Amino acid sequence: MIKFQRAFEKLSADEYRKLLDAPVWLALLAAFSNDGRISPAEERGAIRLTHLRSFSAPKSIRPLYEAINERFPKRFRKLRDRLPTGRQNKLIYLKAQVKDALTVLDKLDPDVAESLQENFESFYRHIFNTDKGFFHYFALPVFSSHVEKKYVNKKKPETAA
Repeated sequence: MIKFQRAFEKLSADEYRKLLDAPVWLALLAAFSNDGRISPAEERGAIRLTHLRSFSAPKSIRPLYEAINERFPKRFRKLRDRLPTGRQNKLIYLKAQVKDALTVLDKLDPDVAESLQENFESFYRHIFNTDKGFFHYFALPVFSSHVEKKYVNKKKPETAA
């Protein structure tokens, strides 16, 4: 297992903060995509899930979820309150923030990045569990494409010539 400090040492302070905000953006996108609003129940569910992940996530990423858990409620409210007006504008903005947050994974050890990727996908699904359509059309292709390009293709053994 990779030590927590080593796993994230290549990240700048700004990139680390972006990684800490990734579940917030995922939760906001999942909640908003469901019905065009972010309900108090969705907020409470996201906060509970983050807390749960702080002790149930794989050991290699548990310290990250502990840090996320400490700031999640405040960041959720702050980022939610800063969303642009209009349904389409919010959706475009949230998608861009999720994509931007996922770029940080490229700088991590591939095993840690893959674990986070899987965990983030599961996190999104849990928040968005009522409307499968949007997940299949937007988020799953984003996650799958990212995993395929960055991690699956790297692990394929080379063939002898």
